[in-house]
Amino acid sequence: MKLLSVIAFSLLFGTIGCTQPVLKKIGVKEAQTLLSTKNSDLQIVDLRTPGEIAQTGSLPGAEFIDFTAPSFQNKVKQLDKKRPVLLYCAVGGRSAEAAKMLHQQKFQLVYEMSPGMNGWLAAGNKTSK
Repeated sequence: MKLLSVIAFSLLFGTIGCTQPVLKKIGVKEAQTLLSTKNSDLQIVDLRTPGEIAQTGSLPGAEFIDFTAPSFQNKVKQLDKKRPVLLYCAVGGRSAEAAKMLHQQKFQLVYEMSPGMNGWLAAGNKTSK
């Protein structure tokens, strides 16, 4: 009986303990697929400055959290760690840094779109203004 309890506890602990945060770098095509699934849980975060966003537009449904702004950390804390997050910037530098931060903060699923908005536009994709 004691052995059965140990096995059950090990299985339960093993299942819970294996839920590790996932950080996945994706390209434009993967991002298109992700966005086309109409995943209502997906949090889309544009890390660019307001000036950059004004020039090119953004992905539909994106929330704007300027990576260079002093309020960046406070705004990131408002995101839901249990919901997937898609991060992007202009070319991938800021999104790579932000993705590492969110991963370290135990966000469950973080997608980093590289090469960012420049790659999105180069592939002929539309943005919302």
